[in-house]
Amino acid sequence: MQFLAEQHLVAAKLVRENGARRSGAERELFIQKSNSLVVCARLAAQDRGGICLDNFDWSSLTPDWGKIDKQMRRLALPQIDGPPLVPAQ
Repeated sequence: MQFLAEQHLVAAKLVRENGARRSGAERELFIQKSNSLVVCARLAAQDRGGICLDNFDWSSLTPDWGKIDKQMRRLALPQIDGPPLVPAQ
């Protein structure tokens, strides 16, 4: 099962939050992992309208998530394949 863009973004935020408790090279590693998840969020959002990361602060431990959150709220609803919620009669 693929993750939704929103799930990738939540994971990116949690990884950055965990990185705040670290220092030095270990903190940088957490930022890099978070950045990878942010890119995954962008890729996952492409089919639903996309998000722009042009002004994202890739090196900050506490980037402005609000810019991305605002774009996420504007995405089209995800198409989730699954069984019908109402049984066929």
